[in-house]
Amino acid sequence: MQTGPAAPPAFEIRSTPHSGRAVFAARDIPAHALIWRSEDLALSVLLREYRREVCGQCFSYAHGRDLQIRDAGVGFVFCTETCQDQWREDTGEVGVEAWTVVEALVKRRSKEDSMMVDVGLPRPRKEDIERAWEVALVQARLIKVARQGDWDTPSGGVGSDAEASVQVTKQHKRALQKALQQPISPDVMSFCVSGILFLYNSPLDLEQVLHLESDSTPYLNAGDLLAFTRSYLHLLAILPLPLVRFLTPENLFLLSTRDSHNAFGIRSLEDDGAEFFGYGCWPKASYFNHSCAPSVVKTRVGRTWGFFAQRDLKMGEELCITYLSGEERALERIGRMGILRGNWGFECGCVRCAVG
Repeated sequence: MQTGPAAPPAFEIRSTPHSGRAVFAARDIPAHALIWRSEDLALSVLLREYRREVCGQCFSYAHGRDLQIRDAGVGFVFCTETCQDQWREDTGEVGVEAWTVVEALVKRRSKEDSMMVDVGLPRPRKEDIERAWEVALVQARLIKVARQGDWDTPSGGVGSDAEASVQVTKQHKRALQKALQQPISPDVMSFCVSGILFLYNSPLDLEQVLHLESDSTPYLNAGDLLAFTRSYLHLLAILPLPLVRFLTPENLFLLSTRDSHNAFGIRSLEDDGAEFFGYGCWPKASYFNHSCAPSVVKTRVGRTWGFFAQRDLKMGEELCITYLSGEERALERIGRMGILRGNWGFECGCVRCAVG
């Protein structure tokens, strides 16, 4: 079995009239050849309920058992000290400080705050989204004034914001306290923190994210939208100052629009992905389109996705993966269509769906 990379160039990315950008074979590729290895994880979320049994760095899964290396201050666990050290190095000093203040806030709140939002409700329209963020901005301005003592420095930077010269009143302080008293959505907050740290640590990689397909209405329902606006205000009240200038409604909305149809599920590896414990955005990997009869199989090792030829592939052939989990792949056409339409927003026209 050939497992090494196909001789370059193995593939090329081209625009299509029907599905945006797509991946095509640039030469004949033999079965089982490695086509692409994607290591460009931009942001990721480990669901709160799995935080004690999934390594925060390599995503190894302990199947219900607590991993031994707990970094209680940041709220992550690790399978080895090597993973812990690598996570801290990649996250950076400011990032570790950010996760620490977020974890402290979440721990102070009630368990009810961690419950999932209602599902099955309609997605908010563009005008609903704009209105919600406008309302959040009113309170955000007050919170920035309330925090001006934190960042009012002679060197300027964030402290040069116009609000830094406004006298802090009880109204400003109440706005900050009100934000911190609102219900918390830990997984949404994790998404926001991960995305802001990506913008802070890897600004040159933003271009790859901008190239991804955009979803102009990315929020699942009104509760999901509210969770994002509340998380924005929570984070505005507590994040380290170097991150505050990246924490804007525009940036959070941008990340949501690109993540919506491009995220990869982070699942268990030993049982065909039966356990879903998070998701992440690997921008370059997102160019692969879906097929219910995929020509490419993807395999995750730690934070890296490998894409291998499922069979012999001909030059010029579009290379497709499946967006479905193991159980979902076995469904009849109508079941697969419902999942793809609901989760990814498209109607599948692959050869398998065409024959029913």
